[in-house]
Amino acid sequence: MFRNRHTRSLTLGAVGVAVVAATAGVAVAVSDNVKAPYAQAGAIVKSNGELLRNKGIKEVKHLGPGDYCVTFSDNDFEPSKVLPSVTSLSRGKIVAYSWGAAGNTCDRNKQSARVWATDTDGNVADAWFSIVIN
Repeated sequence: MFRNRHTRSLTLGAVGVAVVAATAGVAVAVSDNVKAPYAQAGAIVKSNGELLRNKGIKEVKHLGPGDYCVTFSDNDFEPSKVLPSVTSLSRGKIVAYSWGAAGNTCDRNKQSARVWATDTDGNVADAWFSIVIN
């Protein structure tokens, strides 16, 4: 589909920008100065795990390169009853999440979600990302 690495990066970057633009009103929500009435939780997270803006996020731990544990303030989140969305905010990076899967404490805790980031070649890499729980 993609003839070279540069074209693939540009295409993935454009898709990421479109997704961020579509969810920006919710993703940048903070409980103190931005209203996000339809988001139960959300945050913008820097590549080092620091919370830039958030609503309903207790903490984010940067476990290692491209590996994050996001802990929510609400103890009643159930993976099967919410609509989570994770989006990369770094060019050329891809993010994915796991919630309630077997693995370390972060994965098994219903109050936490695990987020992984890679570059377009599949190598682990730190990245800015947004996470939204609807």
